Amino acid sequence: VKRKLAVAFSNYPVRAALPLKEKIAKTGSSLGGSVYIFAAVPASDPFSKTMEAAQLSLAPIVGFYLLPVESSDMIKKLSAKLVPKGEAKAKWTIFMGQHQGGGLRQIVIKDGELALTRMTPIIENTDDPMMWAREVHQEFQATMSYLSRFGFDPSDGLNVILVSGPETGDLVGEMIEAECNFFAMDAEEIAAHLKLSLGTQDSDYHADPLHIGWVGRKSKFILPMKAKQIDQVSKPRQIALVATVGLILGSAFQGYQVVDYLQKVTEVKDDVETIIHRKSQLQLRHDKEVKRKEDLGFDIKLIQSSLAVYDGLEKKKIDVLPFLYNVGFSLGRDMRIDQLGIKRGKLSLTQKVIRKVAGGGSPLFVATMQLTFPSTTNAKVGNKEVKDLRMRLQSRLSRHVVKVSKLLEDYEYSEAIVVETGQAVNETTAQDYVAEITIEGPLQE
Repeated sequence: VKRKLAVAFSNYPVRAALPLKEKIAKTGSSLGGSVYIFAAVPASDPFSKTMEAAQLSLAPIVGFYLLPVESSDMIKKLSAKLVPKGEAKAKWTIFMGQHQGGGLRQIVIKDGELALTRMTPIIENTDDPMMWAREVHQEFQATMSYLSRFGFDPSDGLNVILVSGPETGDLVGEMIEAECNFFAMDAEEIAAHLKLSLGTQDSDYHADPLHIGWVGRKSKFILPMKAKQIDQVSKPRQIALVATVGLILGSAFQGYQVVDYLQKVTEVKDDVETIIHRKSQLQLRHDKEVKRKEDLGFDIKLIQSSLAVYDGLEKKKIDVLPFLYNVGFSLGRDMRIDQLGIKRGKLSLTQKVIRKVAGGGSPLFVATMQLTFPSTTNAKVGNKEVKDLRMRLQSRLSRHVVKVSKLLEDYEYSEAIVVETGQAVNETTAQDYVAEITIEGPLQE
């Protein structure tokens, strides 16, 4: 189809093929197939001016479409509404309407699909109604001659719809001799049948507003026309439209967030005011109670100071027995400590800054444990036992910081050179079998 379309309209930049429901039956001498209507627009001066005007208008361009094709479903719907219920529906419909440019547009549909269209110049309706009716009848007769080539049969049924005033419509109806259902109505009457809003019009016999009103409310079109000239205008507009919609949605979301934030701020402000009011009420009650106690001979400030001193001492109190119990439980039956020292936790200025940045406080105390292993102990095995002990202590003392401050040393034999005698002597450096674990805690805020 694309190849045949390109061959038929090789010099036309805008072209498309419309598939019809009608099918050609297969015969002995020919193959069956589908039926298409080929449509094209030449690169004429009006087309170029239209593209330039669309580009300068900055209006969003949906696409490029042909009026007869896109109005075929309007004629189908109008024809169905005009024929009384119970009567057989006509297979053919001819829609005739004069455009404001002076031409008479005739659109013929067959079974609801476009069959052919004609555009011919005629005089204005108001100049000479009788002359206008004769010219319309003459063009109608020419269209009927074309229909015979499309397989028209009078028994198929024919509807003829003319956009005109009642007087000129009657004149045309009297001239038509073909067997048909003739309807003559002005644009407002047709718009009422189609539920279109045309607004205020200068004349009631022009069909332009009907086509524009019908096509303007469509969301899906019958035959989109493809061309580079159209894409150059429509694509940037579509991208800009999508971007604009995105910005609008983003702004709406931001607005919603701002409103929600302001609502939360208002709620928090109300809560703060409520708390301040309650605090003032409680402070008033407290002051009255303090005065009453002082009148009875109690020194409230002295009592409060004494309680504060007691709380401070309690916080600095080192509860040794639970700590020693956890240490003994972690040692088990096989390990022993040689020395355990406990002192108040004091940090240097650098350590305090590091702890403050990390979100921790100073320890209440620092305990140092020393363990001595036998001289036959393998250093690697001993170090593993020390690390395992640290993990057990950390699990038992969760609020403390347990770390190994010293592991078993593992020195190898080293060779020394004695200068005085000039001989090499092998000396052994004794291993250090003492390990040390430091426990800090619990941390204070």
